[in-house]
Amino acid sequence: MKRPFLPEITYMRGLCMLGVIGIHVGSYALQNPLANVQLISVLEILSRFAVPAFFFLSAFGLFYHTSVEDKFSFLDFMSRRIQVVLWPYIVWSLFYLLYSGAMSHNFGNLQPLPLLVNLLVGTSMYHLYFLVILIWFYLMMPLWRWMVKAILPNAAVWLTALFILQVGVDYWSSYMAGAWATKYLANYPALKYMFDMRLNYWVIHYVWIFLMGAIFAERYESICEQLWKYRILITVGFVVSVALMLGAYYYVMDEWHYTLLEAIYTVHQMSPMGLFYTGMGTVFFLFLFQVSPMNASIKAFWEQIGDTSYGIYLTHPFWLIILTGWMAKINWTYTVVHVVALYMVAVCLSYLTTLALQQLPKPVRKYVLGH
Repeated sequence: MKRPFLPEITYMRGLCMLGVIGIHVGSYALQNPLANVQLISVLEILSRFAVPAFFFLSAFGLFYHTSVEDKFSFLDFMSRRIQVVLWPYIVWSLFYLLYSGAMSHNFGNLQPLPLLVNLLVGTSMYHLYFLVILIWFYLMMPLWRWMVKAILPNAAVWLTALFILQVGVDYWSSYMAGAWATKYLANYPALKYMFDMRLNYWVIHYVWIFLMGAIFAERYESICEQLWKYRILITVGFVVSVALMLGAYYYVMDEWHYTLLEAIYTVHQMSPMGLFYTGMGTVFFLFLFQVSPMNASIKAFWEQIGDTSYGIYLTHPFWLIILTGWMAKINWTYTVVHVVALYMVAVCLSYLTTLALQQLPKPVRKYVLGH
């Protein structure tokens, strides 16, 4: 039976996309040696839940429309996913490699071996690794379906256990694995490179949030009741998670004398407080979009951003490159006003570009936008 459309999921996609663009704009803002610490905290710290939250939303969509109780054909599933994700990934990887090659007058990355490596680990442009991880999640779909079916009878217990395990895995990968690789893989450059690129393709970093999205989809009606029942606790938990993220961010700078960049590399979505913030942020905003009244204009905004989020995701780095190049030519520094303007213009141009791409003939559009 077809399940009802959930506007809050569309709104969440839009919010997460705005967060992803915030992270990428923050990378440019850090080029200012006098970067505003508070602005960076929004762009590079509080926006961090957006990336793993997309894995929550991806799993939610998959399991909401194809429950573990439904008949499942892996071949049919992968056929659809290849159309939606793999072909756009390849097309946009080639686009960004061609563009960067033209700008640098060096097309070496299009040689067979560099091209293969770029495609395997998602380094054609800084945002494309997400699709690589997503493809690996798809390839392992029979495992996730088996796990979800096993977890459902005691979902709260299992998700708590998986969260604790995820904290341990991500802590090791974030803060200890680098030293291990230097010690044991130094004489194997190819292996060390693939290990160093683990954040670009290891699904293990996001298993907990992915399975949480699947569980929410399978039991969404009862989950909604629980969200309302525990709304105060969820709100308090979210506020605490924000305080932990910001507290850790300011602490490592004030007490450990970290630079802004070092603080960001320490307090991120895979840190212990980052995982807690990701979970609470995802649940809180999902609940907020469920219950918040919206007038027609606000509703239209979130619908448009959500519906075009995939295209915005694919195109926004291009516009950031163009806009920041233009800023450099006219000697604009990354002040607060300029950074905010960069963010808003990049969102608008990416949105308009997506609308334009949606007008392509379907035989072309399905390779560019996946539909």
